[in-house]
Amino acid sequence: LRERHLRIKSRELKRLVLERTQELEDSRAQLRVQANHDGLTGMLNRTAILRALTTEMERAQREQRNLVIALADIDFFKHVNDTHGHLAGDEALRVFAAAVAKAIRPYDHAGRYGGEEFLLVLSQIPGEAVEERLNSLQRSISNLQVESAGSQFQLNCSIGATVFNPSNSDGAATVESLLTTTDKALYMAKAEGRNRVVLRPSGSHSA
Repeated sequence: LRERHLRIKSRELKRLVLERTQELEDSRAQLRVQANHDGLTGMLNRTAILRALTTEMERAQREQRNLVIALADIDFFKHVNDTHGHLAGDEALRVFAAAVAKAIRPYDHAGRYGGEEFLLVLSQIPGEAVEERLNSLQRSISNLQVESAGSQFQLNCSIGATVFNPSNSDGAATVESLLTTTDKALYMAKAEGRNRVVLRPSGSHSA
């Protein structure tokens, strides 16, 4: 009886150890998610998406292939907050983020870069297909219908983009220079009327 009791106690102890170990693993996983993801949209946060961009640039260098960098910005987002309230604005960000996640491929990356601006890192797109892919993406994440607390409204977005091509002189480009070019392209998309894509060559920093 004593041996049987000890065996039961041993099995119970093992079970408790396994449960505790699993709880610790779950806690670590949750902390990793919290450290790398935006709390509102669930997308990668600014630090994580910039890390992904750096990693993909290094891979593009090794494999000598294109990398598309794009900034997608919700049009007239301030109007959404001013007209429908900040809770509606939060819902708009969630709806937009979900549309972005659905529109990109499993090996692409997207993250909340700041406010209503999202950074997209798109790999394995042939040079001749970049514009078509960006226009298709923009259509997929525009004309979105949002409902929140009795309010209904539509979201459109503008996209500014550039291509990192390590086989050309672009090989010397940095994360900062690519983001500068992409930001300029986004500014142009806004200035030209919004709800569109502007693609600029890497290294084109002038207004």
